[in-house]
Parts: sequence; C-alpha cells; structure tokens
Amino acid sequence: MASYLTKVTGIASKAAEVVKTKVVPSAVKAYNATMAGGAEFVVKDPAAADKLGRQLVYTNLAKLPVMIEGAAAEIKVVERKWAGRMDLPMMEVGVAALFSAEVYAWMCVGEIIGSGGGAMSGYYY
Repeated sequence: MASYLTKVTGIASKAAEVVKTKVVPSAVKAYNATMAGGAEFVVKDPAAADKLGRQLVYTNLAKLPVMIEGAAAEIKVVERKWAGRMDLPMMEVGVAALFSAEVYAWMCVGEIIGSGGGAMSGYYY
C-alpha cells in the first residue's frame, strides 16, 4: 500500500510539474495576447462596469418592437399564401412539406436527447 501511495504521489508531482512548465506559460501567453488585443474594450470604471449588465438587457429589449414588426410582416405573407393555397406551385408546397417534416424530426430528436436518451439507440418510450 505504501509503495502504491509513493507511486501515485510521484505521478501527481510529475503531472504538476508538466502543468507548471508547459501548460501555464502558454495559457498566460494566450491570456496576455487576448487582453492586449481587447484592451480598448476593458471598462475600468466600477460604476460603468456595474451598469453593463442592465445596458445589455435593456438594449436587447429595445430591439423587440422591430423584431415583432418583422414577425408580423412574415405572418401576413404566410396568411396571403394560405389564402391562395390552391394557386401555389407544387415546388413551393413540396418545400414547405419538407421543411415541416424536418422541424418535426428535430423536435423528436430533441425530445429523445432531453429525456436522457442521449443517443438514438436504447431509447424506450
């Protein structure tokens, strides 16, 4: 047992030495290069840094009306196409059917993965 503990301790110390000599310097170098490249974006004022989260949230909330208008315009296009569905070319009907089937298939895959299946095989419902 003591020899096993000595062996494990030796392996751990070698691993720590490799991390200290090979991994840490390259990580520090990459960090310094990243920070040097983005130095202009670092907020140094603590009050301004505290406001950043709220600014992000409210900036994105301000975009919602434009997105809603775009969605409403797309709904109008779909409604117009649905009203004239008997005049649609077969190619467009086929693309819509294929898209609907793909959306349904991805929903099914998501349900399988979300229920803990993780893979298609071995899924029992």
